[in-house]
Amino acid sequence: MNRLLNSIMVASLLFVSCQQKNKEATQSKETATVGGDKDKHGCIASAGYTWSTLKDSCVRPFEQIQLDIVNNSDSYETAAFLIIDDKKHAAEVFLKESPESIVLKHVKEYEYENQDYKLIQDQHCWTLIKGDKTLYKEKE
Repeated sequence: MNRLLNSIMVASLLFVSCQQKNKEATQSKETATVGGDKDKHGCIASAGYTWSTLKDSCVRPFEQIQLDIVNNSDSYETAAFLIIDDKKHAAEVFLKESPESIVLKHVKEYEYENQDYKLIQDQHCWTLIKGDKTLYKEKE
């Protein structure tokens, strides 16, 4: 009888111990994944943040100026996002098809460009052009 009681106690302790280890492992996994998608700058992509070269910080592009795609027959994209720095020396464009933002330098009033893209403002609306093709335009 005493031997049976000891066996039951040992089995119960092992069961409880295993359950506790499982619970700790599950909690550890959950804790590690929450906010675990920080990029090299510390921006949390799952919260919508990405690095802005102009702001030198994490931003949510969708909270910036939205440019709508002009023709989406070639792409599933619907929008790009734009930041103009406070001093208006540069503009930064966030495109889904580009892993990093695109920085354009101010070339003249209401116009920014780099070797591939040109951003112009006409009647208070921004337009992004690549080559001779208008890609995105701010709604009027």
